[in-house]
Amino acid sequence: MRSEGITRGAALALAGVLVLELALLAAWQRNGYWDFSDGVYAETARVLLHGHSLYTDTAAAQPPPVYLLGALLLAIHDGLGSLRAGLALLELATAALVALSVWRLCGRGRVALAAGVLAPLLPITLHEHAQLLPETLAAPLVMGGALWCARRERAYAGGAMLALAAACKLAFVVPALAVVLVAAARRRALAGFALAGVALVLAALAVFGTALWREAVRAQLQVGSASVHYVAQLLAQAAWNELPLLAGAAAALALAHEARERQLLRTLAAAAAGGLALGLTLFKSGSYIDVFVVAEPPLLALAACGAVWAWERGRARWLVALLGALLAAQSLSLLIAPGDPVIARRPLAHSGLEYVLSPAAVTRAVAVARRCPPGVAYSGQPYLAFVSRRAMPGDQPDLFIIAHAPLDAPFARRATADQPRCPG
Repeated sequence: MRSEGITRGAALALAGVLVLELALLAAWQRNGYWDFSDGVYAETARVLLHGHSLYTDTAAAQPPPVYLLGALLLAIHDGLGSLRAGLALLELATAALVALSVWRLCGRGRVALAAGVLAPLLPITLHEHAQLLPETLAAPLVMGGALWCARRERAYAGGAMLALAAACKLAFVVPALAVVLVAAARRRALAGFALAGVALVLAALAVFGTALWREAVRAQLQVGSASVHYVAQLLAQAAWNELPLLAGAAAALALAHEARERQLLRTLAAAAAGGLALGLTLFKSGSYIDVFVVAEPPLLALAACGAVWAWERGRARWLVALLGALLAAQSLSLLIAPGDPVIARRPLAHSGLEYVLSPAAVTRAVAVARRCPPGVAYSGQPYLAFVSRRAMPGDQPDLFIIAHAPLDAPFARRATADQPRCPG
């Protein structure tokens, strides 16, 4: 089997290209409004930084890591730029792990470097670029856990890394356990996962008390379920965006005998399958296809190798080229026309993957918000409150959870009582 190594120079070149790529993506994204949850987590992180307590003073629907990372980045500089730069570094790490995985699987240095460059440009990942979301934190942790769990000597650390991924959002226990259960040393990986998980739970309870359980678990269970029609639309959109990767990953599994490291093939397949299984969480009201950000990196690593193996064996080269062109067209569609990404949007749909507000629209909305009188609560979207540095009513950025979870009625009353509002 032909193998190409990745030299130190090539690795440095990849790092340089990724830094340039992420800088260009920052210029493309600017202050555009893409995801409701990003604004919720960002404004909650600022509230935390300013002395409020999670789960008791301010409603918070997820475990602490996403808020703590946001507060740390805002402590460096309290603004959107600090968040975007810090989260872009996580995407850089994810891309590097994708490149390493491809090289270890198929030994093709140039293919590995190309996969690393492509990783931030996958349609759903691109839509969620540098957003403060649990998925952004978990993606490199799941990839790193899959890489470490593929080797016996690193299984403990791999299990611990996957426990940290699960701590970012409880649903991520699905891809984490999927990887642990196929690890090269299952008992070691399970031990690392269990010990790190217990330590994280005890530390979180010691700091936040039982309010953490009430908010991140019980309140989440009260928000209700989404309609089958809504979930079907989201799954159809995800299927369209993931089709090229799924086909490539299927080719990799069909040609598994080509893999240089069979165990890595298994852990990556488990990570991808577990990430795709997160689609079931879409039935919980308030969920969105950003959950697939966790599945895309391992899918890409498998798909890159599957495409190479199929191409080199002369199997359906036309299909490999067609699917590659479709993936490229979807990403380019989102890059060129983020407000109307026709190709990235699933066929026959009227909307999908576009931003909520363009950078120009955000700038106008922020100008309106900043004209509000000092000390008056801002009644708009959490993201606009964050960018304009306006306080949400009652310092409650998570409008969804306080409106839908009966347990969070005290937070909702606190927000309602905060009058007057601006805009009215």
